[in-house]
Amino acid sequence: MTIQYTMAYLFLLVAIFWAMTQMSIALEESDMEKFVIWTGIASVIACLPMSF
Repeated sequence: MTIQYTMAYLFLLVAIFWAMTQMSIALEESDMEKFVIWTGIASVIACLPMSF
């Protein structure tokens, strides 16, 4: 059971890092639509651990 939680949190950590990288790229390109979308995705990912 502990390994499953560890793997889930590791996956979430990688996913939030990837989303934040995409947010950074969108900001560098001054693409506010992409930035808002990736901010929403990062917010959803950040809320997922509360469901465990």
